Amino acid sequence: MNSMSTDGITNLLKTFLDVQSRRAQVIASNIANADTPGYAAKELNFDEYLQKAANEVELPFSQRTSRNVSAADLNVVDRTPTTIGLDGNTVDTGLEMSELAQSGIDFNFGAKMLQARFRLLRSAISGGR
Repeated sequence: MNSMSTDGITNLLKTFLDVQSRRAQVIASNIANADTPGYAAKELNFDEYLQKAANEVELPFSQRTSRNVSAADLNVVDRTPTTIGLDGNTVDTGLEMSELAQSGIDFNFGAKMLQARFRLLRSAISGGR
């Protein structure tokens, strides 16, 4: 996808898929550690990520960095616990499973949007034929 680095919509969709993939990894790690004593459930820090993206967009186009804000800019932080087990573990398996399902739904949505984008570009290149 590097050849389409100037296509902002395609880059946005690629970043969306990267974020959903990273989110699923963090959630899977939480589920895998559901029985680990003292384990603190993790989540992605979207606040800092959105702030970086917003700051980048506010700059005039000539002052923007060549590197877009990406999923690699997301920090993994401890989730504010909803429940704490007797062993100090803060993983809520029900919550994690629902978050994983939502992440999968969001990823599928992004993949369909990217497919539609490629169809649109292909149609434009072929002159609408």
